[in-house]
Amino acid sequence: MGKTGIYWLRSLVAIAGLMMMVVLWPGQGWSGGRTLDDMAGRTVTLTGEVNRIVTTFKPSSLCLFSLGLQEKLVGIDTSSKRDRLLKAVMPGLSKVAGVGSKSTGINFETVVSLKPDLVILYAQKNGVELADRLAVMGIKSIIILPESFDSVKTSLEIIARAAGVPERAQGVAEIMDGVLHMVEKRVATLSPDHRKTGYFASPRGLFSTATGSMLQDEIFTRAGVINVAHDLNGYFQDISPEQFMTWNPDMVILSQHLHQRVDKRLSDPVLKRVTAVAQKAVYRSPSDLAPWDFPSPLAALGTLWLANKAYPGLFDGIDIDGEIDLFHIRLFGKSLGDMNGNINDQVY
Repeated sequence: MGKTGIYWLRSLVAIAGLMMMVVLWPGQGWSGGRTLDDMAGRTVTLTGEVNRIVTTFKPSSLCLFSLGLQEKLVGIDTSSKRDRLLKAVMPGLSKVAGVGSKSTGINFETVVSLKPDLVILYAQKNGVELADRLAVMGIKSIIILPESFDSVKTSLEIIARAAGVPERAQGVAEIMDGVLHMVEKRVATLSPDHRKTGYFASPRGLFSTATGSMLQDEIFTRAGVINVAHDLNGYFQDISPEQFMTWNPDMVILSQHLHQRVDKRLSDPVLKRVTAVAQKAVYRSPSDLAPWDFPSPLAALGTLWLANKAYPGLFDGIDIDGEIDLFHIRLFGKSLGDMNGNINDQVY
């Protein structure tokens, strides 16, 4: 059987599994009482069914959809409301109320008016304050902090437990681990002196980069690529062009959310001395639906994609496009192509 036949066989198996999950996972969720600790150290007790959920930032929305809980959504952050993947999975998303965003502010009155059973909040900025205000109104909330693969899995677990469907988190974690183990097995054969160096350009610009404290650093590490900014700490850090040249990375990865035109900048004769630029090893992180360089289960695909770009010979015989479609089918019920998505990793 050729690659195409194998891919379609696996897709049919995945679809069958998805249908079984619909049967096995009750639509309303468990109504028994449960107590859990969220990622801000808060203890939250829920006593009934969770049928009305509000998300307030994109990682929470992507996690919710990965768990198949989108039908319970009554409010969503404005950034997620525009996300092409989420719109493809839930055609009626445009009718769901927008509640603002973490960056510009959550509309507290709108959230309250939706009468949610559960609000999923962020740990940064005013997330804890919003949780306290909601508690006064008798509204339950949980805070998640997905900043690594482990914390993405913890976020999934907390959301699933709060919604009364704890088994779903394990299913998503196993799908992520399947991809990550595939990559790990192959890059483990690389000796330290054969590992490439890489640089991640953040949404803020070419000379803003991901530090060793961020998920992007872990994506690089798991893909067998050394992040040249690994020793920096905190959130995205600005650097000088001189530092970029000193690091001289073998690869440059641009955030999918970096909307600045960087091709002209990279055509600067001085920057062309950088190995990645000279060898045209500059890529945009996939995909044009939802980003893979972002805290969500999709980051597992970001790892597979990066490792394949860095060391294509290690993935001979692996149908990368088929693996990507299979991942989307298992999490969202549709392939990347079904959702009119593309890798969109053009080289500059």
